[in-house]
Amino acid sequence: MKDEMGILREVATTASAHGSNALSELVKAKVSLKLPEMAEVSMDQLTPKGDPSQFVMSVQSRILNGLDGQILLVLEEKSAFKLVSLSYSAKTGTSSGFHTEMGLSVLKEIGNVVMGSYVGALSQFINEVIVPSIPTLISGPLGEIVTAAVSNIEDKSIFMIDTVFESVEQEIQGSIYMALTRNGRIKIQNACKKILDSLED
Repeated sequence: MKDEMGILREVATTASAHGSNALSELVKAKVSLKLPEMAEVSMDQLTPKGDPSQFVMSVQSRILNGLDGQILLVLEEKSAFKLVSLSYSAKTGTSSGFHTEMGLSVLKEIGNVVMGSYVGALSQFINEVIVPSIPTLISGPLGEIVTAAVSNIEDKSIFMIDTVFESVEQEIQGSIYMALTRNGRIKIQNACKKILDSLED
């Protein structure tokens, strides 16, 4: 089990790296990652890392095929504003108001690219296409955002993967969360077991 969890952490790191690389290309700056934190928690004890009252912007998608769960890109409001400004100015040469329809659309597009890269890496690992839903953009306190995102998961407990990323140069910081049901976690762990078995042959 320890070896499986170790490989699962490597899988989460690889998926997060794909997501951060996509973000790095968008902001034209290095994006660094912290090692993913993983935990199985009950729904009533779900507490995201950081200040749960902090106001954040979140782009999130429900996984429709391949795995059971939810994926979220969570940004501090200041980071979200900076990210939109960088992306919009790169396209048009002008700045954009963050709360305009165009600005919010750009943020959803960024989230879609980053989360798509993340689940694309997972798809290769489990050898099955993972299809996320059309992303939605939600703002509010961090604790409420994460709790609401996983509220449609019927399991009494969920497996949460949290990866913090940061671009020091562009002053952007946030997290990628992957919340998995028990079946979703087992599917990835079975893929881990196959890798371990192949290494022993």
